Parts: sequence; C-alpha cells; structure tokens
Amino acid sequence: MRERTGKKKTRLETWLKSATTPVFLVSASRRVLFFNAGCEQLTGWTADEIVGEMVEFASDADPRSIRELATALCPPPESLAGKELDVPVYMPSKSGPTIGKLIRFIPIREGDDRITSVLGIISPLPTPAPTQSMSLALRYHAELSTLRWSLRQRYGLKTVIARSPVMRRVLEQVSLARGTTVPVHFVGPRGTGKEHLARAIHQADEAQAGSFVPLDCRQSPLSLLQTLKRLLHPEAEDVAVGALLPRTLFLTDVDALPRDLQERLLTDYAAENASVSRRMPLPRLMSSSTEQLPVAVDDERLIPEFFFLLTTLTIEVPSLRERGDDLIPLAQAFLESPNRNADQQIGGFADSVWPQLREYSWPGNLDELALVVQEARQNCTAPVIGVSDLPLRFRAGLEAQSVGPPQRSLDEPPIPPLDEHLATIERDLIRRALIKAKRNKTLAAKLLGIPRPVLYRRMESLEIGDE
Repeated sequence: MRERTGKKKTRLETWLKSATTPVFLVSASRRVLFFNAGCEQLTGWTADEIVGEMVEFASDADPRSIRELATALCPPPESLAGKELDVPVYMPSKSGPTIGKLIRFIPIREGDDRITSVLGIISPLPTPAPTQSMSLALRYHAELSTLRWSLRQRYGLKTVIARSPVMRRVLEQVSLARGTTVPVHFVGPRGTGKEHLARAIHQADEAQAGSFVPLDCRQSPLSLLQTLKRLLHPEAEDVAVGALLPRTLFLTDVDALPRDLQERLLTDYAAENASVSRRMPLPRLMSSSTEQLPVAVDDERLIPEFFFLLTTLTIEVPSLRERGDDLIPLAQAFLESPNRNADQQIGGFADSVWPQLREYSWPGNLDELALVVQEARQNCTAPVIGVSDLPLRFRAGLEAQSVGPPQRSLDEPPIPPLDEHLATIERDLIRRALIKAKRNKTLAAKLLGIPRPVLYRRMESLEIGDE
C-alpha cells in the first residue's frame, strides 16, 4: 500500500497504524497528525474524520461530538513545552458510553531540540487515578472534566459549574424549572450568575423556537414601555410574525419596574391565563433582584399581585463566598474557556496562586472572578498562570482586605452603632415633617418622599406618637 504522498510506508508506520494499542500524534501547532486503528476501535471515529482537526485544552465540548474527541486528545500546555505527563481523561465514544482512560503524552523533539509533535498513548485508567502525583493545574483540569460530566449526566446542564451543597440545591431547583413553564424569580447579590441560570432553564428545550430577552428594569420608563409593547404586542407594533419573538422574557432588577408597567404585565398575563385568544403566545416570565421582593411589596414599590405572579418558583442564588467548594472549578473553567480558538493554551494556575484566590473575599462574585482570570490570562506567557500575572487591582484589593480597621485616637468620641444613629436621624426628620405639615400625615409623607403607609409603619417602629 502507498500513502497519499506516494511514498512507501515504513514497517514501523504500518505496525503503528494497525496496532490495537491506541496511539495518536498531535503536532506542535495542535493538529491531529495520526490516529491508529486502536484509537478508531476505542472511540468509533475514523482517522479520516479526526486527522487535521485542531485540538484545544478545555472541558466544555458537546457530548459525542468530534470537538469532544479533539478536546480529549489535546496535550497539556506543559507537554507542548517539553514535559512528559500522564493525564486521566474521559475518552468519548461516537455511539457508546464515555470511558475513563489514561493518556501518556510524550513530546517528540528534532535534532535542534525543537518540539515538533506530541505522541499520545492511551491505556486503561489505574485505580485509584494518579491525581496525587499530578500538578495542581492538571489535577484541577481533570476534576473539572469529571464535574462537567457528572452535571451533564444528572441535570443535563452543560454550562453551569457547581459542586458545593448550597449550589446543588440551586441546581435541583433549576432542574425542576426546566420541566415547567411557570415564572421563575432569582434573588441574590450582583455578579452571582442569575441570568446565566435563567438561560440554562431557557435552553432546556433547544428545539423550541424563540429567543431569550433580558430587560433591565432600571431603564427609563418610556424605553421600558416601548420595549414591552414591541415584545408582548408585536401585532400592534407591525412586527412581522415570527420575527425575533421572545420565548423567555427576563426582567433584571424587577423591583425597579414602574408600577404602571407592572399593571400592564399583570393584565397581559391574566388575560393569557384566562385563555383569551392571542395571535402569539406570551413569553415565559423570569426575573431577578438583589433584595427579597417582600421588602419591595412592603415599600409599595411592587404590586402584591405582581409579586405573586413573579414568584411561582423562587431560587436564591448564593454569593461566591458561600460557595467555597466551587471556587477552584469556576476559576479553572473561566481559564479554559478562552482556550477555544486561541493560539496560546494555558493549562491552569501555579500552586502559589490558589492560596491568594481562596483568601480574597470576591465582593464582585463570579463576574469579578471571571474578570481577574481573564486579565491574568492576558498577562501570562507561560503554560500556567503565576502570582505575577494576577492583575494589580486584585493584588491591591487583597492587600487592602488584610489591613485591619484604623486605630481610633483616645481623643475621638466613640462611634455609635449605625442602626441607633440612623434611627435618631429618621425620628428627627419625621417629627420635623409632622410639625411642618401640622400633623397631616398625608402631607408629611409627601414632604418626606415616601408613601403614607410606609410613614405609618416607621412611626410605629420608631415609637412616634400622634400627639
């Protein structure tokens, strides 16, 4: 037999091609060069399908896709830099189950000591898997791959990363929401991924047409009104049937939505629930807030009926500080994701980086973690991110966090408790307003810029009598 180049194969090449031991070769530019019969039998893909494919060091590929196979075959950046490594992987199959395997990556050098390719030899995974002898970077990559696989198997989720108990409860609720069409409300601090979870629910039925439309309720009332009319009443706005119709409407900071627009939404969804005929169905309603919505109801920012419409299912999303077990896989996932379509592949973080990431309080939650990892990646020129690659503002924030409160001078008056001080100020302002309004509580409430029921509650709480 002759190769495509027309040259005779060597005896070694012929043997490797037909060997049942799975062997493959990846170039220094991360293209699959060779994929033998053993690999074909193991995976179900042929050499013609995979040879020439670009491989990337990541763990987020779609199951049973050629991309998932290419991900499994990718040498770690350390191997591309010259280090021989044993790496446990989930080896995908085109039609069968995913199987745990061990790949030994062996860098191949030319006469000038330049690495031209990496040889991969696939063998059974020993028990226990060799994670203790691995670097933390490779170990956390393997753990992330395992976590993604288990989440996909249990919840059908491809993009959510969670292993902490508090987030496993959230995932159970998300899984429940994916099986219904009821409204869902997410409550939690900013940057915790509330919209990402809403999208995961929306994507449960990818075959169903319709887009996911986030709408910030802090916009101007006029802009909100125009957007809602276009989304909910396209026939009145001359929007063509089937054009950009939403399947999910996600209201962020919903407690900031003006009351008149709350009433419009109530009317629309009440009519749909009453089976009033519409040319197009209303989108599924999802929402988010940073505070518990009953507070907004008490302050009369939220109509009670609208509150009940939004909160058929309420999911509390924890801060990153409450998700201690999730910090490592989240940071690893944020690092690996940009490896897709990137020339530079970065495998993880140096061991010395992890204590600093764990020590930081992450006031910006997942959004801040993603930004820090992104900037560190941009600074990095090695196979793994080092301490010097971490952004300056992160290091400054960590240092400021470790500095204690300033010492109070002996001559300074003591600082009163905040609640007590605020109550004193509030009590004085209410009394002044009541005096100016000549005890007219409606007028006093207007002077204070609060609803009259709120004034009554504050007077009762602060023990301000009518006399």
